[in-house]
Amino acid sequence: MENASTSQRSTSFSQETYEQKHCWICFGTDDEDYESNRDWVSPCKCRGSTRWVHQDCVQRWVDEKLNENLSVKPHCPQCQTQYIIVYHEVNYIIRILNTLDKTANQLCPFLATGFMVSALYWSAASYGAITMMQVMGEREAITMMENTDSYMLLLVLPSIPLSLILGKTVNWEDTLMLFVQRFTSQLPLLRTIMPSFLYEPVNNSTSIVQFNSVVNLTTTLCTALLLPTAATVVGHLLFDNSSYSYLQKTLLGGLVYIAVKGVFRIYQRQHNIIKERTRKVINYPETGTEENN
Repeated sequence: MENASTSQRSTSFSQETYEQKHCWICFGTDDEDYESNRDWVSPCKCRGSTRWVHQDCVQRWVDEKLNENLSVKPHCPQCQTQYIIVYHEVNYIIRILNTLDKTANQLCPFLATGFMVSALYWSAASYGAITMMQVMGEREAITMMENTDSYMLLLVLPSIPLSLILGKTVNWEDTLMLFVQRFTSQLPLLRTIMPSFLYEPVNNSTSIVQFNSVVNLTTTLCTALLLPTAATVVGHLLFDNSSYSYLQKTLLGGLVYIAVKGVFRIYQRQHNIIKERTRKVINYPETGTEENN
C-alpha cells in the first residue's frame, strides 16, 4: 500500500512539474518551440495548459485591441483578467509629449464637432440672408436686416433653411390622394377624375393603397432649398407686368409652382397606381422552347 501511494504521489508530482504549454493564440506548444527559444508568459488567472501564451503572440494581440479602441484595457478573453503591462521608463520630455498627445486626442473630437456645427450654422445663416434678398428684393432685404436687431437675425436667418426642409417633409400630395380615395365612392365625379380608383387591387387584403414611398434625403434637401429660387423665377415670369411688389410676386410664384408641381405629381402617381393594380403574372411561353427542341 505504501509503495502504491508513493508511486501515485510521484506520478501526480511529475504531472504538476511538467505541464504541456499551449499558446491559445497561435496554438503552438512548448515542444514545437524547443529549438526556437520563444518566451512564454502566463498573464492571467486561467489555469491549465491554456494559461500560457507566447510573449510575441500576446504582444500582437494587445496591439490589435489597442488599435481598435485605445480606451479599452487589454484583458484575457476567457477570465477577463486585465493584463499587467509595463513599459520601459522614458525621460521627462517624452512623458510631457505623450501627455500632450493624449490630451489632444481627447479634445479634438469635441473641437471638430464644434467646427462642424459652426460651419453648418453660418452656412444656414448665409443661405437665409441670400434667400431673403432673393424673395424680397436686395434693397428691401438689406434695409430690413439693417433695421432688425442683430441677435434676432442670428436666430431668424438659420431658421429659414430649417423651415424649408421641415416643410418639405409634409407630403400633402399623398394626404390629398388618401382623402380622395376614401370619399371617391360617395362622389362619382371623383371616380372620373381619379381613374386609378376604378381598378381593384390584385391583392384583396386591403382596399387602401399606400402612396408613401421611400424618402430620398438628398432629393428632399435639394428640393426644399431650391424652392425660393423656383418661386422667384415663376413669380417674375408670370407676374412681371403686374403692380405687385417683389415679395408678392415671389409668394404668388411659389404658390403656382407648388400647385402645378403637385398636380403633375398626383397625375404621375395615379398612373403608377393603375400600373401596379393591373399587374399580373402570365404563363411562360413554351412555343419558343418547343421550336428549339
